[in-house]
This record gives sequence, C-alpha cells and structure tokens, in this order.
Amino acid sequence: MSRAKSTKIFPITTFISDLPTNLIPQSPLSSSENGPTSGRLVIVGDVHGMRKSLEALLENVGFDKNKGDHLILVGDLVNKGPDSPGVVDLAIKLGASAVRGNHENAVLNATAEVKATRDSLPNYGDLTGSSAVPGNPEANLPGDTIRDSEIPEICASPTTRATALALSERQIDWLAALPLILRVKLPQGLTSTLGDTLIVVHAGLAPSIPPEDQDPYYLMHMRSFVCKLGDEDGLTPAESPGEESWVTEWDRWQDKLASKTTVIFGHDAKRRLQRSRYAIGLDSGCLYGNQLSAVVIEASDGEIQHQIVQVECADVPVAPTSSTKQDNEVVVV
Repeated sequence: MSRAKSTKIFPITTFISDLPTNLIPQSPLSSSENGPTSGRLVIVGDVHGMRKSLEALLENVGFDKNKGDHLILVGDLVNKGPDSPGVVDLAIKLGASAVRGNHENAVLNATAEVKATRDSLPNYGDLTGSSAVPGNPEANLPGDTIRDSEIPEICASPTTRATALALSERQIDWLAALPLILRVKLPQGLTSTLGDTLIVVHAGLAPSIPPEDQDPYYLMHMRSFVCKLGDEDGLTPAESPGEESWVTEWDRWQDKLASKTTVIFGHDAKRRLQRSRYAIGLDSGCLYGNQLSAVVIEASDGEIQHQIVQVECADVPVAPTSSTKQDNEVVVV
C-alpha cells in the first residue's frame, strides 16, 4: 500500500521502551522486602484532548501517584478535542508513560511544517502577532506583504496545524520522545491471565514479527489484515477496519506460543472496546461522546489482576469524520 505524503513518519528517537521495574505491580510480599507495596498500572485509551474526561476517569479509579499508581496512555493523547495542551500537561505532571499514536505523529509533522514556514518567511511571526507561532492559524497572511506563492505547502489539516500551534515547545519535545512500543515484563511467580508480557502500542502488532522489527507506520495505523495478492496465506496490515480486527490473527499466533504476550492498544474507535484472549482495545470513542476506557492492573493475592473501567465523556464531543484512502479504503480518523 502506498503512503500519502501527509502520513510520513516523524523521526523516531526511541522505538521500544521497557517500563522500569519499580513501576510494575509486584506481589505485596516481594514489595515489602524492598519498600512499600507497589501501586497499579492505569492504561487509558485514546484521549484526543478530552482532559475533563481523563480527569474524571482518574478520579473514578482513585488514581494516586503517591501510592505508586502509574498512568500509561496508548497514544492519540492530542488533536481534535478541546484541550490537547491540558492533556499533555496532566500527563507530564503525573509522570505518565505513553506511546506515539498517529495523531501525535501528525502533530509533530505539522510542527515541523510550521517551523519550516516560519524560517522561510522572516516576517511570518511578526505578521501573526507572535515571534514564535501564528496566533490565528486559520487566518490568511496579508497578500500585500507575502504572496501566496511564497508560502510553503502545508500538508497538515487545519485542525492538526492548530493543535501544533497550541502546544508549547516543552510539550512538543515530550511528544517527540515517546516510543512506538512500551513493553511491560510482568513479574514471574504471579498467576496472570495477561501472560508474561504486556505490550502497549497505539494501533497493533503483526504476529510472528519481533517487536523491534515491526513496521513503525502500521504500529500507529493498522486495524486489520488483508490477504496478499496471489498469496491467500500471507497477510498484510491494513488501515481499513476490514471484516475482522487484527487481534483475531494475534490470538491465533499467541495460542501457538508457550510464553504469551497481551497487547493493549487504541486507534479503532469504530469497534469501540475490544477484549480478546491476548489483546485489549481501549479506544471507545470518547472523542465522539462515548466512554473513555482504561484497564487497571494490580498485583494481589499472588496474581496479576485486571479490570476494565469506563467513564462517560465529560467534554463537548466532536462529530465523527472520515477520509477516503487509496484503494477505496474508508477510514475513521
């Protein structure tokens, strides 16, 4: 599948990050030997700038960083919703972990485009009332000062560009440093229906391919698999929802392995909350007025326990949109 210019990948600084051991839930016995009992992992689906909804969810689960709770976000923290800077600020304040989603990637690219525009037009910042970024990204620059032909092409959508302009340099740097994959190695000796390892990724993973060899584009965009032309047994990741989610093939692959890996992901708002044997999809469409979802993981009574928690959207929702991709794929973005 060819990839449009607007879906280019912003430079990756960290492909895979392992969650530090001190943030992973441990059994009370092992924790008491080295300090206080560990807290919980609270892994939250696509927030999309819906800060009030995120705050409501954290209040609902009784999130307490001081008691060892750790927040993980599955990507698409930003864009489209009302308060992307507020969501990033809250994540930074709480010391959260996160992975890069397709919307973080788009915002980072938009930031680079804005910077390139500003650098190529010395008066660009002055014309918009700010030496750093345009104050009104939707406003046209004065035609008698800068001709339209002098303005570099902007690939980002107006919404994405506006999000990029709203974020501070510190917030952009934080997003740029996010890994594509966050790996959580669960403690041995505890019973767990989640297997031996958790992988947090925005969109999905291709089975039988090691994490470090995954295609970064599809880590942020895939929703299903399609058969390769002329090879009915071969499967290629696809952005389209397809008849089945990619998790169907992931479960089949994990059934063959002695050591199991559960993937926690977002991105697929059309299917809403997904739960299979070895995957949990947490994009339940909060952006569109539906619930915001999380999986809460803790160690208790000699096992790793987890539960799904949802809260109703607490922000003003936006109307769903769609875009037509190549090969006649229609994808909710």
